[in-house]
Amino acid sequence: MDLLLQDKSSLTQLPQPRQCEGITIIGPDLFAEDNDGKLLSPIASAFPRFRAIVTLRGIHATHAAVLISYLRNKIAGRGRSKHNLELDDEVYRDMVPLVLRNSLVLIRSDSEDMEHIFDADKLIQVFVPRERIQFTGSDMDDIRRMLRKRGESWRMCTAPRSVREIEDYVRSCRMQVNTGMTIYYSARTGARFLTYEEFMRIRSLLKTDSAEAIARLNEIATLFAHRNSWGIRELSFFLPADKIVDCPVVERMASIIKLLEAGRVEETQVIFDSFADNFAERAGASLALDDEKNADWHTTMFCRLFNIDEHEMEEWALGLSPEFHLNVKWLPGGTVINGELIFDPVTNQRVKGMLSHYWSKTGGCLSINLGRVELSLTARDISGEERDVYLVVITTKGGRESIRLVRHMKYDVLHRLKLGVSIQQAVRDTFTYRNYIADRLLAAAELGFPILSYNEIKIEEDIPGLGKIPAFFFERQYIPGIVSDKIPLAYYRKPDFIVGLSRLLGIAAAFTLVLGRASPRTGNIFFDDGDELIQFNNSSIPWRLVIIETTGSFTNWTTPLISLLPQCIERFKTHLAKAASGGVHPAVLRESACEFADSLAGKISDVMDIASTLALRELFNDRAREQGGIRDRWEGILRRLDQTCTSAIRERILSGPELDFSSCGGGVLSR
Repeated sequence: MDLLLQDKSSLTQLPQPRQCEGITIIGPDLFAEDNDGKLLSPIASAFPRFRAIVTLRGIHATHAAVLISYLRNKIAGRGRSKHNLELDDEVYRDMVPLVLRNSLVLIRSDSEDMEHIFDADKLIQVFVPRERIQFTGSDMDDIRRMLRKRGESWRMCTAPRSVREIEDYVRSCRMQVNTGMTIYYSARTGARFLTYEEFMRIRSLLKTDSAEAIARLNEIATLFAHRNSWGIRELSFFLPADKIVDCPVVERMASIIKLLEAGRVEETQVIFDSFADNFAERAGASLALDDEKNADWHTTMFCRLFNIDEHEMEEWALGLSPEFHLNVKWLPGGTVINGELIFDPVTNQRVKGMLSHYWSKTGGCLSINLGRVELSLTARDISGEERDVYLVVITTKGGRESIRLVRHMKYDVLHRLKLGVSIQQAVRDTFTYRNYIADRLLAAAELGFPILSYNEIKIEEDIPGLGKIPAFFFERQYIPGIVSDKIPLAYYRKPDFIVGLSRLLGIAAAFTLVLGRASPRTGNIFFDDGDELIQFNNSSIPWRLVIIETTGSFTNWTTPLISLLPQCIERFKTHLAKAASGGVHPAVLRESACEFADSLAGKISDVMDIASTLALRELFNDRAREQGGIRDRWEGILRRLDQTCTSAIRERILSGPELDFSSCGGGVLSR
């Protein structure tokens, strides 16, 4: 038990227990904060039968040890005796773990003894309003049923339901135990997870603060060796579900501590690095850096905190990229029975329309499943747009799976009706816009840009009070990869990575500039914000660019390309900064900038050659000549290309102020 405390004298250094409303409190008040506004202790333990709450920093087993010591002293002071093992057992069985998060108290539920959990709830309500106390276990039928019976389903702590909520949840799980080491704590299971990056923070302490390094290593060894009442380790290493650190953890920590206490720092570092290398190899590039905005990182951490095997998620099993994980709501659809597609009674008309489309196009299949992407995959402002995105998974009779991504046309009939136009004009304008999108796709393909092939889905939706109106969707094949603005930070550590990425980003920037991809609202260009998908080779080096969306094409067809260029450079600069933070040498960053400039200028030069042909010049000559029409915009794009000097473009990139990193420390691209 002493191992669960910082040292053997800790029990004599505890704050004086106090009584409040007949309840013994050991530690600070619930939600008490330090000078920085952080909780003094983010976890606590309630002991309803002993009418006690312990709020000291540490693990729940420490809280039980503290209460046992207090009770022994109290009993001894009264001249009474009680068998130590009997008292210990009573205290441990009475303990109910609590977690404090975002002004809430989370009670760890126990389906085997919820009446005991409800007793703890009553105890806490003396200090915290009922509406700020919630129960874990939303994934357990027994617990949900017991809360429902009490009319308290509203007090269930539900799992996050969107990517943003998952990010916030993961962030709220950060805490410290006894030392300055930060871990991620699961209120649901009591498990703690130590990341590779946080573990590596100890390395610098081996020389600069050996006492803190020893304390952290002791904490790792102690927590790793201890399991809570559910049989779960008090601390584990943050890894994919199918990986473990194959080193004897406690022995390694003990040997490091022994050498460090003897002042043999260099030998300490050798053993430390050996363990760290094992940790890093099993974590993989996506989990090696603490990047809560990285979809792969935060999804995996969420799975660890909720005790989920990410490999069992449908999105993972389908091979979808991380931004789709836990971000797809699979909808009621239809089942293929005896060669017929039979809809579920609760399937809505839009889903029926899309499933019917695929059923007819495939000539029959074994199954069709459709899910809606819950959170937008881009950070752009899409307010006021119809932007539903769906995934369709089709299993053909040959057993092959095809994944299609379907986007609702953002300016459809309903959108136009909301603007106050008549139904006739709304339908007419929607068809015109549909044709405009098709023309933009045609132009991009003819100019040789790496875009995908899109197909149209048209269904009719019966709208109350309006009758049947057309709804348009554009669908394409799902392509695996990572969009450029969501690449994990860990990837940038390899010099070859940023060089390869820079070449592909140059092509993507040329696409944006030539086609004038910009926001109609602000005029800002669309580049490196969700439409540029990067595919990697077996060494995780970028090798192929695919433009998965052509959003904003033809919005700006007049501004000289060199005037739009600074916006592209600023976005590119963020990638160089990530590589610089990963330790990539300035010479490699300079090479990457040249690669970006050469690739961008070279692609524009290629496009200029293609655009000089008569067929491209006359691509839209059959269209009406109207201001702002497709022909007018196309001629403006061609005219702008004719006036572009690619050598000036290249020089502007390399000599402009944007890529001078000298102000960021080190002169990364100083000339």
